[in-house]
Amino acid sequence: MGQRVLWYALLKEHPSFPLADKIGKSIFPPKDRKTKRSPDETGKICFSDAPYYNFTAFFETPRVPMVGLYQVKVWLEGDTAPMMTAKYVDVRKAYPAVHFYDEKTGQRYTLKGEAIPPKAPKPPKPPTERKKRKPATAIGPQPERAPSTARVPEVVPATQAQRVPDAELVKKIEEEHARERADLLATITKERALRQETEQKLVRATSMPKPPAKDDRSLRLEAAAKRSLDAQMTELRQSLSQLQGRVTELEKDKAGLTNERDKLKEERDALKLANATLASQIIPLNDRATKAELERTELTATLSEVKRERDELASKPANQAAPAATDAPSATADAATADEGADSTPPSSPIVIPRLAFGGNLPPASGPKTGPPRLGILSQNHRPPVRGGANRKHKRK
Repeated sequence: MGQRVLWYALLKEHPSFPLADKIGKSIFPPKDRKTKRSPDETGKICFSDAPYYNFTAFFETPRVPMVGLYQVKVWLEGDTAPMMTAKYVDVRKAYPAVHFYDEKTGQRYTLKGEAIPPKAPKPPKPPTERKKRKPATAIGPQPERAPSTARVPEVVPATQAQRVPDAELVKKIEEEHARERADLLATITKERALRQETEQKLVRATSMPKPPAKDDRSLRLEAAAKRSLDAQMTELRQSLSQLQGRVTELEKDKAGLTNERDKLKEERDALKLANATLASQIIPLNDRATKAELERTELTATLSEVKRERDELASKPANQAAPAATDAPSATADAATADEGADSTPPSSPIVIPRLAFGGNLPPASGPKTGPPRLGILSQNHRPPVRGGANRKHKRK
């Protein structure tokens, strides 16, 4: 810098970011407050309210609340105002009695960010009451007292009471005056030396060239960096608020999806139960379908045989059908008895179907598995046989 540093101070922000944004940087030593300082060149600990630590006459160590990097602020010789530097120093010793503080309000804070309540002011001391002495007039005239003979053995004239000073007393007085004179001479010599040193400093200060204009680029850079950080913090706060709103919406959607999932789970359980019930019902139905398929297969085989016999009977001439009818009187008798009382059957039918043509036992006319009776082998031009007493033995018991 080309100038001598006289005093210095340190600056640092609080480790808690919200509090640091609120109170800014704290300066050590604090302003307008008397604080304890480190020992001076004589080793004496003192208290001072100066807003700086000594640097040139003797180096005064700083007292800070925590270990870390601190920005340096200096007072240069010949300048009236302090200068903020871009330098940082690493302080490796802290004092628990020192705290961060708000420069505007003076409120102090701990390292955790807790506010320290101010101390209650001491009550003023009561004024001391002095006893007033009574004036002499109030006391009244005092009686004359006789001279004491204990202190003065005998009364001597005034001329005899004046004693000549001793030589030793005079010698002591002269020695005291000589010591005082020597002390005064030493004091005058010191004052002259201090005056000469002051004059030399003044000459040096006046003879030194004018210091260059202060470079406030560091301050401007710091202000720009602080503004950019503030803008970034504002954007981060806005994005954080948006994210919080989005999280709230997602939580609501999650709650709705959870309710829907529970409902779907209940419906799935109900469907499982219904499927189990249907499965239990389908098994006997499958068994019944299998039995019906077997019966259908049997009936199909029987139907093909009956059709073959019907075709054989249809191919025979009428003259051959008559002896067949005579050979089976019991069959015609049964058919006649079965046709009694039926007005829809003609008395003389050219076609007689014997009982043996059906191959034994016939299936019932209708049932739960076979359905209503069909014309089957008799086609549409023939009427189905009337079931009466002739087929009574084929009925189910």
